[in-house]
Amino acid sequence: MQFKCAICGREDTPLLEANVKGMGAVLVCPDCWSKLMAENKIIIGTSGGCACG
Repeated sequence: MQFKCAICGREDTPLLEANVKGMGAVLVCPDCWSKLMAENKIIIGTSGGCACG
């Protein structure tokens, strides 16, 4: 089973778990994770784990 980034739908990279304001815990690609951090949308201390399988 292939997982997709909850933001952009990417499947070709390891995903990170992020607790996003308004979305809860989701899997996101590194690019979207960085963008969400810059926009202050990730709840600090509850994300960043690798879902590499």
